[in-house]
Amino acid sequence: MFFVILFLAGLIALFVTSKWQKRRLLKLESGFRQVNKNRESLLEEHAKVKDINAKLSHNVLNLIELYETTKELTRYMTLEEVIPVFCERLKNKIALEECRFLEPGADLSKFSTYDIYVLQIDKELIGRLAIKGLQPEDKDKFYIMLNQFKLILKRVNLYSKIEELSVTDSLTGLFLRRYFQERLEGEITRSNKFGLKFVFLMMDLDNFKTYNDRYGHLVGDVLLREVARIIKDNLRQIDVVARYGGEEFSIILPEIDREEGLYVSQRLCRAVEKELIRAYDENLKITISMGGCIFPKDASDAQHLVDKADQAMYHAKGTGKNRVCFWEGSVNNDIGVFKQ
Repeated sequence: MFFVILFLAGLIALFVTSKWQKRRLLKLESGFRQVNKNRESLLEEHAKVKDINAKLSHNVLNLIELYETTKELTRYMTLEEVIPVFCERLKNKIALEECRFLEPGADLSKFSTYDIYVLQIDKELIGRLAIKGLQPEDKDKFYIMLNQFKLILKRVNLYSKIEELSVTDSLTGLFLRRYFQERLEGEITRSNKFGLKFVFLMMDLDNFKTYNDRYGHLVGDVLLREVARIIKDNLRQIDVVARYGGEEFSIILPEIDREEGLYVSQRLCRAVEKELIRAYDENLKITISMGGCIFPKDASDAQHLVDKADQAMYHAKGTGKNRVCFWEGSVNNDIGVFKQ
């Protein structure tokens, strides 16, 4: 009897143990499935994060590229220079049909099929940008470049205002064109009042572009600076000389006539021609061509003085360079007759 009871007790214990182990095994299997599910979920999240990181990296690279593209525009100092370059860069980065800059007074009715973006700096309307063919997926890129462009326009506008307040060219030390024009008008008024003559000259460096292309702009700057120095050293205190633009210079020689003006301008040509200019590692020689006219015999206002001296200068360049030509005619004669 005892053994029967012991046997039954063993069966009961085995049954209970088996059931407990089965429940534990089921619990372990459930836990494993949950862990596996969590692992799959984590792997999925990891893949998503990796994809997001890849997209962010791509976007960051695009942003850097866009900023670098617009950064190039900081080399330009005028609206005339920066606007066409910006439109070109914009078309290179974004598929556009057209990009145009509109002056503040432009007729917008002609651009009804364009998207118009106002370019304004400190409440001053600079102009408008007319864009055609901008796709929705490119708008973020466009706005980044547009905002950078507005910052560059602000810099250009500030430079322009500073330049208006300046009277001398930073490279050559000569007067700037705007101030020179004021001095020319003043000399016309003074000469009219006292019945005086003066000689007006335009001067250009011969083959300057060739020097720039061959030796670089830094060497070109040295040539401009040294020629300006030679000119100043060979003029009187009362004479006025300016950098008219690029490699062009203009000169007022007060209270002298044609013969004296011809002598002075020929002396300037010879002085520049004989100078050996040291520009970094180069020893260079350069020549100039000059054109002149007389106030009031050849022209009685600033615009005609500039036009006739300019024509005479281009005649000098066209007939051999390194020479002086003077306009020979009357105040009412717009047909160029030149004498050397």
